[in-house]
Order: sequence, then C-alpha cells, then structure tokens
Amino acid sequence: MSPDKLTTLLTDLGAAAEVIEAIEDSSLQRRRGWDLAGWQYDLVPWGVRFRFQGREPAEVVAVMTVDGSPARPNHGGHFATVLRVG
Repeated sequence: MSPDKLTTLLTDLGAAAEVIEAIEDSSLQRRRGWDLAGWQYDLVPWGVRFRFQGREPAEVVAVMTVDGSPARPNHGGHFATVLRVG
C-alpha cells in the first residue's frame, strides 16, 4: 500500500488501530483488500507512527492535535495525519 493510500485510511485513531491490527494479521489484510507488506508501526503517546521500509522509505504519523484545533472536524475529534517521504 502506498503512503498516500494509507494516509486516506487514517480518519481517526480507531482507523489507525484497525491498520495496526491488519499489520499484525495477514488474514485481516486479505479480507480488507489491503497490502501492508513493508509497513511497521510504533505506538507513541500522542498517536501512531507508521513506517514503510521499501524502495522509497516513508513515514505516516497519525496524531491527536494538541492545540485543540479541529484538524478533521467531520471525523469526531481533533485528529491529523502527516506524510513524510524519503
């Protein structure tokens, strides 16, 4: 799965938890039609960091916003994703 596609899946921390479960369970990946080969994750106090170890390394960080600004107000909370490539 591309970093851009992963970013679109991460609508809130619940969705991030589903991706974590799928990284750990290849049968769940197949049922959802996801290919998460090469993706790893790190739990951090404010969210989750997803790291892609492949031809083009990338990082997607799913976080709760700290300043109280509604980063994604339609998704029920203060949530943001950040994509870094390279």
